[in-house]
Amino acid sequence: MIAVDGVLVIDKPADWTSHDVVAKVRRITRIKKVGHTGTLDPFATGVLPLTIGRATRLTNYFLASDKHYRGVIRFGFATTTFDLKGEPLSEDTRPQLDRHALEEVFKRYLGTVVQTVPPYSARKVHGQPMYRYARKGIEMAPATKQVQIRSLTLLEVRGCEVEFELSCAAGTYARSLAHDLGRDVGSGAHLIQLRRIRSGEFPIESAIPLMEGEEFHPREFYVERIIPMENLLREIPSIVVSGGDRAKLLHGMDLNLLTGASESNEYRLLDEEGHLVAIARHLHTFASPVAQPAHWVRIHPHIIFA
Repeated sequence: MIAVDGVLVIDKPADWTSHDVVAKVRRITRIKKVGHTGTLDPFATGVLPLTIGRATRLTNYFLASDKHYRGVIRFGFATTTFDLKGEPLSEDTRPQLDRHALEEVFKRYLGTVVQTVPPYSARKVHGQPMYRYARKGIEMAPATKQVQIRSLTLLEVRGCEVEFELSCAAGTYARSLAHDLGRDVGSGAHLIQLRRIRSGEFPIESAIPLMEGEEFHPREFYVERIIPMENLLREIPSIVVSGGDRAKLLHGMDLNLLTGASESNEYRLLDEEGHLVAIARHLHTFASPVAQPAHWVRIHPHIIFA
């Protein structure tokens, strides 16, 4: 049986918005419930996981996952959008970049970092997204936000262009990284290429093209490649429940279940056929000499797939 609940991982093409991709997949697959799990800028490409059907209830898990990018920064001038789509803010200084000096600057951008938020972003100020003020020519005081950068690697220096890899927590702006690096180097900079090569548990190798040349694939191509829900969120431990316990879960009842030796804040609850029934929160643990090294846990289902 073909799954119609799960995740479809698209390799987003350039010049498409994330919403464009969602709308196109809805039309082709004729599935109404389709959502994306983290916006990619239109000029960017790469991993765009789409939640399908009942898996849209899992969207927040994927939104919160770490992201991994490969991109290119052009040093010499900053732009209004912090990327190649914006207007230059100065003349091109065409700096002579020193790899060793750049690597030292890159080291400052590890761990907790305060970023300059792009003026053309969805960050809200006084109840309105910043891009609305920018489009009207209204200048706002620069906004900042704190983000987590796991790793930042300088791959290659080609004249004024620098190729890099970035691993970061959700909410990090790659174009802000380019802008802030340019400020620290003293030449200005902006992002000219960006490709997301991993989003949480989904690597670029699992992504499928939206199109084949100039043509879209048929409906079956996309539907057959939906990752079923029981194959998602594997980092969360699973417990198989009986038919009786499954019925209780579907009514939102708490359960006492026998699990492994290690505890978790959450559990994936599967029925005897291996289908995902619920995601449950761990309430507390019961000691049981008979069950050692396993133990009993009391759980509450907070996402139920009826």
